[in-house]
Amino acid sequence: MIDERFWIHRSRSLSYAAMAGALMLGFFLFRGLLRGEGLHGDLLTILLAMVITKFAAMTWFHFKD
Repeated sequence: MIDERFWIHRSRSLSYAAMAGALMLGFFLFRGLLRGEGLHGDLLTILLAMVITKFAAMTWFHFKD
């Protein structure tokens, strides 16, 4: 049966997955800089989209509650 605990666990696991993805993208961007490859625009775009979405949601929930 699906109850509120399911939705809370789903939300928390998605947040952890998004943070792990952001850390991996940051690692690959930093590794590219250290290797002299420069910034990869596609990885940077994905990372910025994740950061902007996270901060927008945090701001929305702060003022909504």
